[in-house]
Amino acid sequence: MKKNVFLLTILMSLGIQCISQTQDMKYRRSSLSMILIESENFPNYDDVMNSWNNYPFPDKYNKHELNIKSVNLNEINITDDDLRAEGYLKDTVKLVQLVKLTAAVEAGLKDIRYLNDEKTLAFELPGEAKLFDMKLQKMMKEKKLANQMLSVWFGGADGQFDCDLIAERGMYNASESDAAIAQGTARGLAALQDAGEELIGGTFITFTKISFYENEPVAAMIRDAAIEAANSSGNPVAAAAGIKAAEALYEKTKDGYTLLSKTWLYKMSWNDSIQNIFYNEYYSDVKKFMNSDLCNLEFVNFQRNQSIVMWSANKTQAQIIDLALVRNIDNAFAQLQKDNDVFKPKVPVLTSEPITAQIGMKDGLKGGEKFDVLELTYNTKTQKSEYKTVGQVTADKKLVWDNRYTVGEEKPEQPIGPDGNPISGTVFKGGKKIQPGMLLKQVK
Repeated sequence: MKKNVFLLTILMSLGIQCISQTQDMKYRRSSLSMILIESENFPNYDDVMNSWNNYPFPDKYNKHELNIKSVNLNEINITDDDLRAEGYLKDTVKLVQLVKLTAAVEAGLKDIRYLNDEKTLAFELPGEAKLFDMKLQKMMKEKKLANQMLSVWFGGADGQFDCDLIAERGMYNASESDAAIAQGTARGLAALQDAGEELIGGTFITFTKISFYENEPVAAMIRDAAIEAANSSGNPVAAAAGIKAAEALYEKTKDGYTLLSKTWLYKMSWNDSIQNIFYNEYYSDVKKFMNSDLCNLEFVNFQRNQSIVMWSANKTQAQIIDLALVRNIDNAFAQLQKDNDVFKPKVPVLTSEPITAQIGMKDGLKGGEKFDVLELTYNTKTQKSEYKTVGQVTADKKLVWDNRYTVGEEKPEQPIGPDGNPISGTVFKGGKKIQPGMLLKQVK
């Protein structure tokens, strides 16, 4: 009975704070760490790195700060034992299969290891994405990165865990949560069960690799190939037209650079079994936990984005690079959210008449997207808090908030809302009895 009262008190407090704190956006949200994969030097390296270091952290997530800011995967060696553990180096690929693999190999999607001089027998090796995943997994295991991420949740200062951060992000009472654990493991687990499932289980980390290429060499290669094709046509008139078109395309595309980002998304593995072991065996012994293999990070998805960076007389080189990188990374997050339900953020309703929320073009909205309206409730049967769908709304195609701007850049002009003023959040249609403090989550 005491356990139920304790949980109910937490939930009542949570509901009140969700509504009262809507204006400063205080609500339960997923947590995120961002790590850069160190790359080789490329043009304007310092400007690109400065832009990354100043990238505005995604405001739909809590910043889960780690000591590790970047990793060098060139230092991670994948051995034959590692390959065999992933199912490689077991089945040989024969000549007929090699022919079929050629295109994938040439495109860099796959690799092979030949077993004879005639190149008629080989082992298939992982492609770039899989190889990076293997290196990341090995690095995360060696550095016990999942343990580090969980220790952030519980402090770990001076060899002691505490509930301060998990209480703050879950809007619990830290002293009550600590007392519950101290009074008995079972009650402590019950008191933090919701927090474990929603907060710790909603902890993510991204690894981003940035590359920056000059456009001119690629533009020249395309031009030269087009000119060669035109000259071999045998038709002087057509050849002249083809050469003229090739030169025009070259002039249009030779300036500037291409920015390529690749992002790997991982999620903290957390369930009742891991939770029970953590509280029973490791909560009172930080050092023992940090040396354990209790936690791991599971792969969610991979996202690749490309941006063309063109110079402008109105902006400095650093400003252009910064804008391109910010838009590029924003697009990567928007696509990862769209494709992976587990990574979709919940956004609080800001106003009810009209229904508005601070999510917009930066988050991939174009208008017409559907969102479920969620209300936090308490299930007396399961004794857990849960989100109940109480309606559905659609982003107004004419009133999508343009939040795509960076620090120092002039804010874009916004559409005029129903009240005659520029909107400060996307306007949504539909839904009844929707109140500020309820949450919106995009429907796939």
